[in-house]
Amino acid sequence: MSVSRKSLISSLLAGGLLLSLIGASPANANPVIALSINGVAITTASVSTTPASVTVPSDNSVDAVDAVRFSLSNVGTGTTVTVAATNSFIVSSLSTTLNPVRSNSGVISANYNVGTGTTSEFFAYTRSTGLGTITITNGGSTFTFYIRGTAGPAYTIAYTPNAKPFTSTLVKQSVKITDVFGNAVVGVSPTVTPINLTSTAATSSNADGVSEFTVTYPSTAGQAALSVSIPAVDVLGFDPAVKVISTFIDVTDANGEIAKATAAVAAEKAARAADKVAADAAVAAEKAALATATAARTAEKAASDKALADAVAAAATARTAEKAASDAALAAEKGARATEKIAADKALADEKAARAADKAANDKALATLTARVTALTKQVTDLKALYNKLAVRFKQKTIN
Repeated sequence: MSVSRKSLISSLLAGGLLLSLIGASPANANPVIALSINGVAITTASVSTTPASVTVPSDNSVDAVDAVRFSLSNVGTGTTVTVAATNSFIVSSLSTTLNPVRSNSGVISANYNVGTGTTSEFFAYTRSTGLGTITITNGGSTFTFYIRGTAGPAYTIAYTPNAKPFTSTLVKQSVKITDVFGNAVVGVSPTVTPINLTSTAATSSNADGVSEFTVTYPSTAGQAALSVSIPAVDVLGFDPAVKVISTFIDVTDANGEIAKATAAVAAEKAARAADKVAADAAVAAEKAALATATAARTAEKAASDKALADAVAAAATARTAEKAASDAALAAEKGARATEKIAADKALADEKAARAADKAANDKALATLTARVTALTKQVTDLKALYNKLAVRFKQKTIN
């Protein structure tokens, strides 16, 4: 079967377009992140037990050996790469002669806009031997990587001497050795220089940065000196290194100090005994004064109680006499009023009887008068009737 040239060209163009579509990265594809330190690839930093290990920038310059390089590819065009650091720091580039990057130049968060490309890059470093994290977010995906620093050279020593030891004593001393950032430095033996005493060589510092040595103080009291040092070099931009600590020591006689202490204790006891005697005397005097005051107050209270009792008794007696006199007067008053009432009742009864007799007499007189008036009225009526009868007969005027 023959295929025309035009048809073949169309098929090839369609196939190429399909392949280009298949090979194109989607807008939300996960970026590819490659880690390296000074050109060496790091593939285990996504696990906290195998972090990327870098040296701390103890020379105050963030160089290739001090930082982890994060190279991102296949990043979505126009997206932003967000980075956050804990116990570590982020920088855009490493230190150069013209553009130095110092140990304090880093930040703990940064945003990198990809623009029209598909790649991004930054560096991470730390000033600590503790575990740090770098978290990268892009296109909805988050990636976490771990970083840990290794301590720099010895820069600071910390040592506290025994300033006033006893003669013929052995004392173990310790020195803490750290780098410029305060990280413990392992495997460093400080130099111990004794004067008028002896000392063992200092041990190599352990994982905590601690080195130990033993000092033997002389058998006689006097002055001694001790110097502890490390071969540190000052770094520009940092505080000067604490390279040496020297101290003068007063070695004291133990027996003499014990005798002084015993004498001081005895004096203190004697002083306290004297204070106790004085305090006891003061307490006794205060108790006696208190007893006297208590007795006086007791006597005052007894006298006051007696005076109160006498006053109460006198008041009771007076009130009893007043009540008896009042009761007698009341009884006499009652008797007089009873006599008066009897006389008044009798006078009232006599008055009532007299009035009753007067009323009976009046009533009788009234009845007699009424009967007489009635009889007279009848007689007048009879006379009027007789007169009118005669007046009619004799044709005279009648009366009503």
